[in-house]
Amino acid sequence: MSVRWIRATGYSLALIAITAFLAACGNQGTPASNGAAETKPSEPAKETTNTPATATDPEAAKGKLVFVQVGCNACHMNPTVGKDYPDLRGLYGSQVKLKDGSTVVADEAYLRESILNPNKHLVAGYPPSMPPYNYLKEEQVNQLIAYIKSLKDEKPEFVKSQ
Repeated sequence: MSVRWIRATGYSLALIAITAFLAACGNQGTPASNGAAETKPSEPAKETTNTPATATDPEAAKGKLVFVQVGCNACHMNPTVGKDYPDLRGLYGSQVKLKDGSTVVADEAYLRESILNPNKHLVAGYPPSMPPYNYLKEEQVNQLIAYIKSLKDEKPEFVKSQ
């Protein structure tokens, strides 16, 4: 009987590992833009999702859910890898120094471009590791932007020294 339990536990651990890997990769293999119904998480997101709980605007709250579903939380605002990726708290409306030495204001246009074409304006000090999320629906992109905007008064916890 204990052998079956160990097999089931091993199988469960493998599923957990695969799920974590897919979340870290942004679930690139399952785009929802082909007209198929969006998938909903089987359980509500828990507060251990590495995201602040400040989204009170309905669009921002939906954006927070997209943030978790797509896997943005695996890199951004994650205490494990926080200094390896830009922290999105306090980003909206701030000046962002780019790799080419120029600066840009993190407004809606910049956020949209960073989501859909992240390698166009690379943030100084960070590698070009974010995949494009151009498979997201326009509504989802707008929700993500609303969520990031809702974090504008938050203090970034992870700041990379340059």
